[in-house]
Amino acid sequence: MENLNEQNIPIKRTTSAEGNSFDRDRTRQTAELYISELETLPEFEEFTDMAKMYRQLTGDKLIVRREDPGNLFRLIIDKEPLEIGFVGGTPYANAVEWSPEFDGTHGLDNAFLEGYSHLDQIVTVYGFEPTEGFHVEKLNDSQANFAGIDRTRVRSISGFVPPEAVRFVTLRIPIQAFPEERMTGEEKDRLWEYEESPGPRRAVFIYRGFLAKKEPRARGDARLSELESLH
Repeated sequence: MENLNEQNIPIKRTTSAEGNSFDRDRTRQTAELYISELETLPEFEEFTDMAKMYRQLTGDKLIVRREDPGNLFRLIIDKEPLEIGFVGGTPYANAVEWSPEFDGTHGLDNAFLEGYSHLDQIVTVYGFEPTEGFHVEKLNDSQANFAGIDRTRVRSISGFVPPEAVRFVTLRIPIQAFPEERMTGEEKDRLWEYEESPGPRRAVFIYRGFLAKKEPRARGDARLSELESLH
């Protein structure tokens, strides 16, 4: 993949809080670039229905992590293995361990929360199969009620992620900056409701998923219906 800087959209990493105040045109341009690049990958299938995508994952436990977009694109487009470690060397929570067959939505929300990396308010989360020797540790704050948040699936991880281990990628894009020509009819209705709502607006997002084309296994877990709530 070309460096994003070469496409006049510089990678700007930030740890500031995400909110509704940002350059809408810039984010829309970045979103179009992201989606277009991912659509060029023949080994991934695009989904507008996130519940449908997650249902096709196998029952094996996956590591799900919010990632710096530049790192993730080098992994899945340039096929460069990604090393995950700790700033300062001390282990801390940086991912979740998620079973798509048994966990439903539990854990996925934590994956979006455990980290700050984003580019122009677009968040990238991906799931991968941990390889042999990959370190996964449950820390003391992995509790059912830690400051009011269920963190039982939060983990501290480190090691190398090979490109072939990636099972899916999810993009979360603010609805007001999502390219309208790519919206479904339902998403256009949601955009209209968002723009017509009075007063301060809560953040609303559109998701796009890209699933690695591997042979799916039959799934029958009723809890997967919870995935509908991701919309």
